[in-house]
Amino acid sequence: MSWSLVFVGVAAGLLAGTFGVGGGIVLVPLLVWLGFDRHRAHATSLSAIVPIGLAGALTFAGAGELAVAAGVTIGVGGVIGSGIGATVMHRSSPRMLTVVFSLVLVLAGVRMILGGEGLGAGSVLDETAQVMAGLGIGVFGGLFAGLSGVGGGVIIVPAAVFFMGLSQHAAQGTSLLAIIFTAVSATAVNVRNGRVRLADGLVVGVGGVAGSLLGARIALGAQDRVLSFAFGCLVLFVAAQSLYRVLRQPEA
Repeated sequence: MSWSLVFVGVAAGLLAGTFGVGGGIVLVPLLVWLGFDRHRAHATSLSAIVPIGLAGALTFAGAGELAVAAGVTIGVGGVIGSGIGATVMHRSSPRMLTVVFSLVLVLAGVRMILGGEGLGAGSVLDETAQVMAGLGIGVFGGLFAGLSGVGGGVIIVPAAVFFMGLSQHAAQGTSLLAIIFTAVSATAVNVRNGRVRLADGLVVGVGGVAGSLLGARIALGAQDRVLSFAFGCLVLFVAAQSLYRVLRQPEA
């Protein structure tokens, strides 16, 4: 099982570094496939996202594609949202968790495929507007992170592009920084609720660090629009797979 968890971590880390997400969109389904129940899969995913996000964020920072102030602001909002989301997750049915997880991915995927200019990378909000936008993005991203077991990057990346005027690369680096905050907050709640074994999260995270470093290098060499379109297609595929499986099964 340990080597399987390392492999899952590498796959998630590669995705995290390439697209600026925590890797939960593949971690959750793969952990379920390995035999984790839905709650444990969501909680383990969040704990593994901490080292994965840190490795990716440092790589983007080294390339000058990390807005530290924006990332911290989004992260603070994420702490609030993820704590609420993780508490709701503890009280929700596995079927409901799967449906919510899939719908979040559908919304994010469609938005990234359609694209759009948003504010534009050259646009600048005043300081107060930046803080309010960052906190709002963090709260919503953190809420879905805690509820669905993802780091929140599927919400943070498109929102940072469209509402804060960051480029795709900068949004991905900033997202990786912000999701560290949300993942730590949600994991603390999950530990109190007995939903996670930190040893499992650590094993997945070790594999994830290696994948994240490679993925970030791939992302930094790709064009913004290509990354955005590929990101959207990927999350729609994962959402379709999750919905198909849960709708085939009768509710317990």
